[in-house]
Amino acid sequence: MEQALQTVLGCGAETAQRIAARAQARRFPPARVIVRQGDVVSETWLMLEGRARSQHVTAEGRQVPIHDLVPGDLFGALDALQPEQSAEVVAIDPAFTALMRCSDFLSLLEQHAVLGVALSRSLLRRLNLLADAMIARVTLSVTGRIHAELLRRAQAGGGRISPPPVLAQMAADLDTSRETVSRTISALERRGIVRRTTDALELVAPARLEAMIV
Repeated sequence: MEQALQTVLGCGAETAQRIAARAQARRFPPARVIVRQGDVVSETWLMLEGRARSQHVTAEGRQVPIHDLVPGDLFGALDALQPEQSAEVVAIDPAFTALMRCSDFLSLLEQHAVLGVALSRSLLRRLNLLADAMIARVTLSVTGRIHAELLRRAQAGGGRISPPPVLAQMAADLDTSRETVSRTISALERRGIVRRTTDALELVAPARLEAMIV
């Protein structure tokens, strides 16, 4: 874990050793729920490797993606009075995390500036994603929003969306119809911009897709 901490935080071996001494290594396979919606947690997770997704589960059972968590992101309890979790966090890829009690995290935060930088970057990235989504909803056409969302998800997944997007869910997230999402993705397939495989939707021509976001 110490090597992973050095890589993610950009810190030295001594700092990584001190943080690791108050953390536990936790690994999660794909599709494993790390934090459940509605839980009151007293732990803080730091993503070290892999990718997880924060999503809200509606009363009807629909999963609404909020944002993806990548190495360097923090989630869970970030203060001593954390309310119930408003979203669940589920591993997308094999995920490697450092788990700390919230009290230990706050203590380490005071001692090591690298954790403060990591927290600031994590929160700023989430704010930027939210701002991008709001701007897209106001300024882009329906098709443009679909193109932008596909590009965002593919870039977050290293050029592929795995598992492939659930069309009805994506339509609800973008305030459009399932048929519109299906037609848009099919048109991109015919043009060779995306390609379906058994377990993913792969982005073949990212520059061409980006040019179509209007």
